[in-house]
Amino acid sequence: MNEVSLNTIKNDSKASRILDLIRFLASLVVFLFHFYIPLPGYQVVMIFFVLSGYFISSSVLKAINDNKWSWFNYFLNRLIRLWIVLLPSLILTFLWAKVQFSIFGESKISNYLSWKIFFGNLFFLQGISVPVYGLNGPLWSLSYEFWYYIIFPCLVLIIYSRKKSMKVFYAVIVIIILAFIGLKMNEYFLVWLLGAIIPFVKPMRFKINVINHLTIFLSAILVLISMKAYAVFVNHPNLQILPDLCIGIAFSFFLYFVISFFNNTSGKSKMNIPKYLAAFSYTLYLTHYPLAHFILTWRASKYWTYSGIESYVIKIMVMVVVILYAWLLGLLTEKHTEKVRKLLFGLFKSIPIKRKKSIIINKYL
Repeated sequence: MNEVSLNTIKNDSKASRILDLIRFLASLVVFLFHFYIPLPGYQVVMIFFVLSGYFISSSVLKAINDNKWSWFNYFLNRLIRLWIVLLPSLILTFLWAKVQFSIFGESKISNYLSWKIFFGNLFFLQGISVPVYGLNGPLWSLSYEFWYYIIFPCLVLIIYSRKKSMKVFYAVIVIIILAFIGLKMNEYFLVWLLGAIIPFVKPMRFKINVINHLTIFLSAILVLISMKAYAVFVNHPNLQILPDLCIGIAFSFFLYFVISFFNNTSGKSKMNIPKYLAAFSYTLYLTHYPLAHFILTWRASKYWTYSGIESYVIKIMVMVVVILYAWLLGLLTEKHTEKVRKLLFGLFKSIPIKRKKSIIINKYL
């Protein structure tokens, strides 16, 4: 294939730090929303979709560009990244539910703790054939992400495969997956693809730095305004994709401008705080909800004896504790993603099996 010039993020650039900060802030908004602070918790998931589309498409396209594409490597990388937090999150969801039952009695959560639902969530079937495990709300988006991870490389390989038979093969795979995951996931793939377009678009930059910053500011304002687009469609739930697309479009412009203006500028501070915050954002996203539900049950029970300012202070203290809880879990799980990758790839390489060329892209083109 002809090499394509890609607009990809540079490590430790100012743009990279901004996106790390956005990842953390988006997770924090979801967290605060589930602790009953009126923030657009659902809407910021569209930001995750666009960011995911950008980062995943960049890695896929770069691997194909460099003639290093491997379904095995790609798939294992994605599963490690997802499972290293997902599996502990599912176990903790179960444990927190049991603690809740022991204190406050059985609740409807018990209907969502079966092994079928557990393994359905582990293999990204929530929203397709099973509900989210233990009513852990944020789990819904993982099944979307997983299937998009498979569909996108297939779409790219439809274009770049040299053999017609392989083009047909990947086209059939895409059609089967789209039919399997259903209409709603198909609709939100459009939001995800907004991020996947950005690597193809050449970066731009105005000569006057003030204009660059003004453009960033105005595009950020546009993202905030787009968060209110759902109010226009509040009486039309079947059209929910339209306000969510508005958010995706607004944020994709913001993302493009951030990459264009700050990708060639290194971060000034040696301590990359956004990177440390982003390092447990996925863990915070997946593990906070069972505790939020536990607190809700506590507040609705006879054991909650606080009121007024005291109630707010307790609530803030609990939120801080939950963030620390997620941070500690992140140290045990998410932080070790790269170590686990190296370990597993090392194990697979040590297996005395002849490596077939089918792993490399040439077989698929």
